[in-house]
Amino acid sequence: MSDSPHKPAEKLSRRGFLIMLTGSALAAAAGCRPQDMPPVPTLYAPGSGIQPPNPASTGEPTAAASVGTFRDPRFGEIIYDQTLLTEVKDLYITQYDYGNTPEVDPTTWSLTVDGLVESPLTLNLEAIKALPAHEDMRVLECISDPVGGNLIGNLMWKGVLFQEILKQVKPKPEATFVRFYAADGYSTSVKVEWITQPMTLLAYEMNGEPLTVPHGFPLRIHMPGLYGQKMPRWLTRIEFIDFDYTGYWEGRGWSNIAAIKTRSMVRLPDAGGEVKPGAIVVIQGLAFAGKRDITQVEVQIDGGEWMPATLKTPKDPLSWTQWYLEWTIPAPGSYQIGVRATDSEGFTQESESTGIFGGAFPNGTDAIHRTIITGVEG
Repeated sequence: MSDSPHKPAEKLSRRGFLIMLTGSALAAAAGCRPQDMPPVPTLYAPGSGIQPPNPASTGEPTAAASVGTFRDPRFGEIIYDQTLLTEVKDLYITQYDYGNTPEVDPTTWSLTVDGLVESPLTLNLEAIKALPAHEDMRVLECISDPVGGNLIGNLMWKGVLFQEILKQVKPKPEATFVRFYAADGYSTSVKVEWITQPMTLLAYEMNGEPLTVPHGFPLRIHMPGLYGQKMPRWLTRIEFIDFDYTGYWEGRGWSNIAAIKTRSMVRLPDAGGEVKPGAIVVIQGLAFAGKRDITQVEVQIDGGEWMPATLKTPKDPLSWTQWYLEWTIPAPGSYQIGVRATDSEGFTQESESTGIFGGAFPNGTDAIHRTIITGVEG
């Protein structure tokens, strides 16, 4: 059942979440950029997460759910109670200073897990898919995502939990790190505690379809709590080692840990949008804290008191949290909207943005997102 309040102003009720950023700035940061988008990109215009073509459907998205857009005629009012999925075509991609996107032949590809293990193992794609499958909704985010940025996506991922492979290879006690190798030449490392988490996933599908080539076909890894730089695409080898290997982005000054920070962002109303005074505005957005839960989101108008928003707690713990707050434009003029989140460890966002990257270099950013809308007589 929907927990949505009364219908907001008509102009805003037909909009999806939307954010505009400077394309040249996005391309400069840690190689992450929106996929196949123009120089001034949009994030995505997500809808209810309901599988088309039945516009009358309601309920939670399924494993095969796809996302709608704000152009869908059934969007007579904003949907509050369904977790939004990012379309594969709208998920950011990462570019490096070398090489091209590899075209991997799935018939000859294999994954090797070796190094400081009792039983080294090599598996082809068929053998990996024969292992027990796991599917859930989880977020992938670039460490250089600026404040309010779009280098983040929430998708349904399917693959095999790495625990299934750990049972077979049996890492040795002296293994303190793991090094990843990818078909494009990329490499990085993490402490062994990250890969041995119960929810570490070797993914071969996203949103019900095989990984696309730009997103790592045939296999990529997802470790809860880390930014994307630590989770290579086109994975070919996982080596257990006893030293801290410095990878590509780490060698260029980015964090060697790359643990996700707590953040929140406004997605509606549109930045720079115009609204009639007296109109009910439904301020909406996203919040995410990696492995930590979002326990509170608060909205501030023009430096006033922080007001608690209503949360849509995700079914899958690694998905993002959606939130909304109703507010009435009191009079003509510009209004600044700010948002901050609190996570399950008690951290609350406090820092302010410093430029378009919001201090993302070198550890990611938890700066407060602020945007401006205008009340206009019409």
